Amino acid sequence: MKVLFIGILLVCLNTFSGSTFDTITKYLSINDYKWYHYYSIGGTSAIIFFFIFLYFTSDIKKNIILKKKNYYILPLLRGITFIPVLIIIFYSLNHVPINIFTMILQTSPFFLLIFAKFILKEKLNIKSWVAIIIGFLGVLIVLRPSPTNINIFIFLILFVSIYNAFNFTIVSKYSHMASSFGFTFYQYLPFTIFSFIFFIFDPIIPSYKEVILFSCSGLIVMISMWAWNAAFHIAGKFSSIISPFFFTQIVWGTLYGKIFFNEQFDLIAFLGIFIIVISGTIAISNRNK
Repeated sequence: MKVLFIGILLVCLNTFSGSTFDTITKYLSINDYKWYHYYSIGGTSAIIFFFIFLYFTSDIKKNIILKKKNYYILPLLRGITFIPVLIIIFYSLNHVPINIFTMILQTSPFFLLIFAKFILKEKLNIKSWVAIIIGFLGVLIVLRPSPTNINIFIFLILFVSIYNAFNFTIVSKYSHMASSFGFTFYQYLPFTIFSFIFFIFDPIIPSYKEVILFSCSGLIVMISMWAWNAAFHIAGKFSSIISPFFFTQIVWGTLYGKIFFNEQFDLIAFLGIFIIVISGTIAISNRNK
């Protein structure tokens, strides 16, 4: 039970820190900051914090130096493919309300189940398939798509959701290659380097407030990534129980949207969210049954 409780706490930490990162990113995006200034400074700060944390709490060499040379390929590929995802997140939050952004990401557990079926060869019964279909109907209820409210960024956010699901499926399958710290580090490193390449050609001298904001955001997103990786490393056998807590991100996204950007959800939207959460919980709880 202790392991299960830790797993639930880690998933909740992931959703809270993830929504906090999204909120800071939206603020910077709508205030004309450049993504490469933000990610390069934030990423560097997070990596420094990461090494300090490992130095005092764990073994740096054990987590960073992998057992076999070919074990580096997958974690680094995850990091490279993470580059366009972060750029999409930055620009999408400039054009889409954070509550809608968060809600679309809640389709990730449905895609996760589909990937688990075809990649991990897990069983998916009829109840799960029906729940997945109903969950996507819940998304349509929230979005109520029309020519006036659907733009390219909605589909790009959906791509991020699919990417997240595929990413977590791969981590589950190849968790023996690296620790949760190792997977997090090699996912974080490539986009930090990539951002710095752009930073060199368009440098800035940030104010101390900007350094604090960028650094805190970089640290927060690293915590979010680590918490998710750690949750399934530590409590993987309870994945059907801890996964539904991913939907707590809807709460944080809605609260942040209301408090900082005065975003609104009407009763129909809340009905759609309710359908997404219930159907997602049913689909996950019937996993492998």
